[in-house]
Amino acid sequence: MVYRFRWFMTAFSMVLALVPFAGITAAALMALVAGCEINDAARGACAAFRFDLGPLLSSLIATAGLGKITFPVLGAALILWAVIESAALLFRR
Repeated sequence: MVYRFRWFMTAFSMVLALVPFAGITAAALMALVAGCEINDAARGACAAFRFDLGPLLSSLIATAGLGKITFPVLGAALILWAVIESAALLFRR
């Protein structure tokens, strides 16, 4: 039971750290399909399917900034987890 929980928490934290980059992928795919250009410096008009995708693409690209926060947090959590697991293994013997 504890073994499954460990693997679940490790996988969950890795997925959580990679979620901001899913926004970049979605924005790139939508821009490719709509034939628009992505510019992270300014919002550009992107009309496709009778809808302006510009603000949506801009906000999806902005999620990449969260990766600057989630990667170090994931790294710190995994290091802390490794230290705790190592200590538990040492004291168990």
